[in-house]
Amino acid sequence: VTVTDDSKDDYQYEEVPADDEFSLQEDDEDLLEALQTIQEEAEDAQILASQSVPTSETSMSEIPEAMDDFFCNFLVRLGMSRTLDCFQTEWYEFIQRGLFTAQDIGLVPSVYTRNQQLEAANVCLREDLENYKLAAIKAKEAFLKMQKERDFHRMHYKRVVQERNRLLCDIKRLRAHYASYEPVLRQLTEKYQTTLREKMLTGLERDRAVGQV
Repeated sequence: VTVTDDSKDDYQYEEVPADDEFSLQEDDEDLLEALQTIQEEAEDAQILASQSVPTSETSMSEIPEAMDDFFCNFLVRLGMSRTLDCFQTEWYEFIQRGLFTAQDIGLVPSVYTRNQQLEAANVCLREDLENYKLAAIKAKEAFLKMQKERDFHRMHYKRVVQERNRLLCDIKRLRAHYASYEPVLRQLTEKYQTTLREKMLTGLERDRAVGQV
């Protein structure tokens, strides 16, 4: 097969202008904006879903409890396992026989559920009360112990004060006793000096008399 340069097709080719590159860039920007918008919408939907979870949980907690579930939970809480087995056996047996009406197997009235919640809260409050009683008993024991220690230290302090007062009285009495000896000592000192002078004079007179002889 030979291909000549003079061969021409019936299709007419057109020259692509240079502005088409800018149009391609604009298409890419539009695509990025669309993807960003989709991502933002997905994030908003996720945020709304996360915010709606607590409300759904709250609504689930507000749904009344079924009659059989109420009795089963009651027996489980009391630990009556054999009674629970008998109840479940007879309950489903009566349902299969059609002995229960729709009202019999309906939902528990809200007042019973509320009473059960109040009873659970009452149990928690009683436990807290017991804990507070134990804490009060421990605090009372610690207070009594501190009172005994205070009384002991107070008694010891009184004993020390009495001993100090007794010693002060003894010191005053001894000072008064020593003060009474000062005149006597002064008199004895004067007598000693007088006797010493007389002795010296007597010795001089004796020596003089011996010299005259």
